[in-house]
Amino acid sequence: MKAEAHSKVGNQQGTAKRIAALVMAVAVLLLIIILPLDLFNHDEATVLLSSEGKTAIAILAFVIIIWITEALPFAVAALTGLLLVPLFGLLPFKDAVAYGFGNSVVVFFIGALILSAGLTRSGLADRLTAIIVSRVGFQPRKLVFIFMAVGAFLSMWIVNMSVSAILLPIGLNILRRCRCEPLKSNFGRALMVAVAWGPAIGGISTPVGNGANIVALGYLRELAGVQIDFLRWMVVGVPAALLILPLAYLILVRVFPPEDLADQDFDEAALPAAMPPVQARLKPAEVKALVIFCLAVLFWVGDPLLLHLTGVSLPLEAVALGAAVLFFLPGVNLLGWKEAEQDIDWGAIVLIAAGLSLGAVVYETGAAEWLASIAFAPLGQMTMALRILLAVLAVEILKVFFSSNTVTGVILVPLVIASSVKMGLDPWMLAGPVAIATSLAFLLVTSSPTNVIPYASGYFSIRDFAKAGIPLTLIVPFCITAAFLLFGALI
Repeated sequence: MKAEAHSKVGNQQGTAKRIAALVMAVAVLLLIIILPLDLFNHDEATVLLSSEGKTAIAILAFVIIIWITEALPFAVAALTGLLLVPLFGLLPFKDAVAYGFGNSVVVFFIGALILSAGLTRSGLADRLTAIIVSRVGFQPRKLVFIFMAVGAFLSMWIVNMSVSAILLPIGLNILRRCRCEPLKSNFGRALMVAVAWGPAIGGISTPVGNGANIVALGYLRELAGVQIDFLRWMVVGVPAALLILPLAYLILVRVFPPEDLADQDFDEAALPAAMPPVQARLKPAEVKALVIFCLAVLFWVGDPLLLHLTGVSLPLEAVALGAAVLFFLPGVNLLGWKEAEQDIDWGAIVLIAAGLSLGAVVYETGAAEWLASIAFAPLGQMTMALRILLAVLAVEILKVFFSSNTVTGVILVPLVIASSVKMGLDPWMLAGPVAIATSLAFLLVTSSPTNVIPYASGYFSIRDFAKAGIPLTLIVPFCITAAFLLFGALI
């Protein structure tokens, strides 16, 4: 009886907190909307904020407060924000929906998550898990670091989202075999966050690691006449990644100290034996899954060569969707639709689609350009080190307002190039750090599709992600600044 009464009181307190958070979110929404534009604009402003832009910022603030406080389920909060867009007259409802649910990134997520489910159902994820465990053992801290390091290395050559999708089923298999419960296990939190962080960090190492990198190179060439080749990018990108990676690992295991697996109720010695022997012959289902997986990676990595040889390019989304379809083909039969429905978190797909819509609204109303101009305006009277440091920090914070690394690059890089030319600076020394920072979204899950893939596992919350991401966000600008000051002008 006492336990039931205590549980009832706890539920009532939780409900009261969620109601209070909703009231606060609505109050912030209305406050921003009713504030006069004069408070946001001044004579020196390079970009003026429109009333529509102010409303877009208000809606985004409303959604972010609900996400952080968890007053509503995350997907529901995003959909609520999407509903407010036509309600306040910013866009017709059809257009607002099309920006997100009509985005090809959503197709990529569906394909990538089906690929993950297929690798798991085939038993191939078990075998990969056995290989990792045979080398490392069930040592949580080592496993977290290995996942970050492998993710970073792969992301030098494969786009971040793809690497995150590749690592997810292997990580999930380890956690399930360790009986780690979602939202309760620190090892689960750390390993799944590592699946997001590793690819994001490695993606800054080369121009092909992230779509925003290519966008930045194009703008530097077209707007500033600066040609940055593969080697010159790596000269700064690799040192920056090598500085960030170990610090990110230390932060992650400090914020979420992995529990001692020996304390859990299972026989650790028997766990590897339950997996397929590392040297055993592959089963037919594993062979099929491995072929599909390798085909996906081959087309992801080899698309530039395919374009050069044939003039045909296969988008990431098309490759992911094509690989997903192969799992269902007669004769392959690795997945049934009922199994796919069970294994995929469709709420995460709704979350990223609605988040893309909100980010597009912020862009279309001019609010994004206003935010960027405010963030970069003070850089003119500073030293180069301080300019790079604050520019990167500004990008890290502004990433909260966007749901795509490429969109962030499209918005911010031209503004930084223009500012650099105006101040008589080498555009590469300021636009380069900004471009690199666009893929490092550590504050909010929805700020990058790479984060949403492991978030779909259910092992960490948006609040968990921010808790670990805040200290890393403060450290990243120093790492990128050091890399550019030491190596930026080397070649």
